[in-house]
Parts: sequence; structure tokens; C-alpha cells
Amino acid sequence: MLDSDAQSMPTDLQWHWEDAYKITCRDGVWMAVPLADPFATISRDSSGELREALRRDYAERGRQRPAGGTSST
Repeated sequence: MLDSDAQSMPTDLQWHWEDAYKITCRDGVWMAVPLADPFATISRDSSGELREALRRDYAERGRQRPAGGTSST
């Protein structure tokens, strides 16, 4: 059984990242699926590692989006 901190961590991560990722923890593996790319999966061995991976992934995806959310042609 998970301790109270481990039980609350998925809720904490979901609260912070719910607009961008679906987050789960199964069998000790923390996983996040970007809502913008449902075929991608980010997985880590701890919630802290997943949090850092999400920060990096979100920043990288932000650099890939066009400025202002629109494209000019």
C-alpha cells in the first residue's frame, strides 16, 4: 500500500497538469500522456522524476507551437 504522500501525488500532479496531460501511476511506474499527442507516453520511476520530465516536455512543446497560436500564410 502507498503511504499518504504517494497516494496524494497523482492528484497533485493531475491538478497542476490536467490541461496538458493524463497522469497515472501503475505498479510503481508514473506515466503521463500529452493530451495534444495521445500516442506519446512519458514514464518515470517516481513522481518527482515525472514532474521534472513534464516541465521539460511542456517547455519543448511550447517552443514547437507557433507564436500567438496562429500561423501566417
